[in-house]
Amino acid sequence: MEKEMARHYGDRVRISSLVKSAVLVPMLTVAGRPSLLLVEKRDDLPKHGGQIAFPGGKMEPYDKGPVETALREFEEETGLPSSEISVVDMLDPELTHTTGFVIVPVVGFLKNIDNLKKVKVDSNEIKRTIIFFLDDPNGSKFELETFALSEGFSLLYPIYRLKSGVRIWGATARILLKIMANSDVYFRGALERRWL
Repeated sequence: MEKEMARHYGDRVRISSLVKSAVLVPMLTVAGRPSLLLVEKRDDLPKHGGQIAFPGGKMEPYDKGPVETALREFEEETGLPSSEISVVDMLDPELTHTTGFVIVPVVGFLKNIDNLKKVKVDSNEIKRTIIFFLDDPNGSKFELETFALSEGFSLLYPIYRLKSGVRIWGATARILLKIMANSDVYFRGALERRWL
């Protein structure tokens, strides 16, 4: 991961000071529509409270790598078995610019849509799950906002504002932007392999 981060961010980031983490980007079809499963974090969490995110979290010493972390956290946060996920890709790492996390997004398909009926969120961390439709992202409004960094430069970052008032921003929105750009390829491959 360190080499990937150095290639991606250069010397702007001290990699050793970042908290290594991974998220699962769970892709599925809901009523025939390509979709993603997101979680809403509880408001009272010390880090990322109230945010919309992909299931995931900090890498533990016993995790063999980002895939294992993402699958373990998915299972913990949603109550769904990680054995129902077909992992297909890992995206470039993302930084959280205010909390010091480096996130490896792991892309996978939820094999059986009926599993959604079995979701039992970890109420210590998660408020609820959200289905995000990729073909019409919940009527979301896409915007770019400027984020000023203390190092003297600014970043443009995406925000999705859903009709329901939900706001998706930060690393989750950046990952979402990458997924939306490639979702046709992912879903075509999943259909060919009969994962959906």
